[in-house]
Amino acid sequence: MALEATVGDDGMIYIRETRRPDVVAVTTPAKWEAFVKGVKAGEFDHFATEAETDTDAESDTDPGEGAGAGRATETG
Repeated sequence: MALEATVGDDGMIYIRETRRPDVVAVTTPAKWEAFVKGVKAGEFDHFATEAETDTDAESDTDPGEGAGAGRATETG
C-alpha cells in the first residue's frame, strides 16, 4: 500500500491510497504539514509496530498489508 498526495487547484491537499484510488481524503495544507512532521518525528511508529505484530500472528494476511508496509509519497 502507498499513499499519494497532491495539491489541488484550490490549494487543498488530496490524499488517496493506491489500492483504493476512488476514495479521496481532503485536508488543509496546515494539517498535512503537521501530519508529515509527526511522521518524520516518529509519532505514529507504534501503529506500525502494532500492525506488524498483528500481521505476524495472522498467517492468512498478505505480507504487503498493514500500516508498517506503507510508504507516503508526495506528488504534484
